[in-house]
Amino acid sequence: MKKFSLVLVAFFLLFLGACSNSDEGKGEAGGKEGKEGKGKIALLMADLGNPFFHVLRDSVVKQGEELGYEVIVYDGQNDASQQPSQIEDALQKGVDAIIINPADESSTANALKDAIAQNIPVVTVDRSVDVDGVLSYLVTDNLKGGELAGEWLQEKMPEGGNVIHMEGVMGTAPQRERGGGFLSVIDPAKNPDSKFKIIDTAVGDFSMAPAEAAMSDLLAKHDDIDVVFAQNDTMAVGVARAIETAGREDDGIVIIGFDGAKEAYDLIEQGKMSVTAVQDFEFIGAEAVNYVNGFLKDGTKPEAEVLVDVFMSDSK
Repeated sequence: MKKFSLVLVAFFLLFLGACSNSDEGKGEAGGKEGKEGKGKIALLMADLGNPFFHVLRDSVVKQGEELGYEVIVYDGQNDASQQPSQIEDALQKGVDAIIINPADESSTANALKDAIAQNIPVVTVDRSVDVDGVLSYLVTDNLKGGELAGEWLQEKMPEGGNVIHMEGVMGTAPQRERGGGFLSVIDPAKNPDSKFKIIDTAVGDFSMAPAEAAMSDLLAKHDDIDVVFAQNDTMAVGVARAIETAGREDDGIVIIGFDGAKEAYDLIEQGKMSVTAVQDFEFIGAEAVNYVNGFLKDGTKPEAEVLVDVFMSDSK
């Protein structure tokens, strides 16, 4: 009988130990700390067809995994209509936070309202969304970046010249701010001291093929192009391809991009592109994860809007 009692006591102690171990790593915020019972972050990208956005995705995934999160990645494929259903899918999967690079500023508003109503922190990166309650808007200082591109061009060509302005997705913050900053320096209508002339504007939707097609038309229309400002590097690549296809490489057209993408540096090295305005997507991605992690762990709130510096670069 005594032996049987000792067996029961030993079994009971083992049971208590197992129960205690099963609670390890859960933390105060439902499993956000540690690898067991880890939380989930949904990352919604506007367009992973843009190679530079891979830098942002990889940064979010790396930082998320280091902090013990599973990161679920969605690709909007440059189609704003896809993101609302992707947000709904993420909510059904029980995500704890959302980091979104919106395709535009309005399409995801209602879906994000649902997330915010469920106390799910939302951080927007690169573009904002027209909705209240977002934890933070973390973005490149696009206005300053556009200004820097214009100032670089003034120093490069003090005598002025004819400029083509290749715009991104119309109505988005990067399109408005990058263009606005650039034109504030280069467009004589905004800066009377400018010696440049904006001879044409086209829309490339931040994508290579549309930019290449638009530039092909512009090359057929104009034989006096000195400069092309493309609002991102992906469009700058399309512009360079159109110039090469048209046999206009010897025209010496200066191409200015925006991002700091590998493809841009490759073209700069080949002499087919001049410079790019560099934004730090590695920092932005990691910091977005830090923001939601801090909020989930102890309710820490970052600044409502955080602008990240830009710099011009003509070499890697």
